[in-house]
Amino acid sequence: MLLESKEIIDRPLDQVYKLVRDELPKLVPYMPNIERIEVKKHAPLGDGKIEVINHWYAVAEIPALAKKFVSPELFSWKDMAQWNDAEHAVEYTMESFLANDLFDAKGKNYFVAVGENQTELRITCNIKIYADRVPGVPRLLANKVLPLVEGLIERMLKPNLASLGKGLNQYFKDNA
Repeated sequence: MLLESKEIIDRPLDQVYKLVRDELPKLVPYMPNIERIEVKKHAPLGDGKIEVINHWYAVAEIPALAKKFVSPELFSWKDMAQWNDAEHAVEYTMESFLANDLFDAKGKNYFVAVGENQTELRITCNIKIYADRVPGVPRLLANKVLPLVEGLIERMLKPNLASLGKGLNQYFKDNA
């Protein structure tokens, strides 16, 4: 599944780029279903590149049928990113805390100046979900539980990726 989003943020490129790269946890109140983001690593790599590792903790309503088998860790993930200041872009991969093979998620986001005081945020992310790899799901119930789990993962990742631009606009309005 390919997720794409474009949003115009009413702030200059450097402000938007640096906020997302360096202070992402400030945006948590503006992102649906995200409880917190922890910065685990923020280190220069040289040549205007920075490695950032964030841990995302989401909240989800789990259907009754899946509650016995689905761990809250299913809705938390590691975001491993390499920021390129020259391109104003970030390439990233994500993996689940529960098992690093539950989904493949890779993307590249671009921050593009639109005039002097606006930035276009372009988000692209390819996600492939392997719900059959969720630990603890009995084989007898797998056909019923796994589509629920796949839907939960998709509903968790999709709106949070797509809503980043809207969250940035609201953040800047609230903190003007």
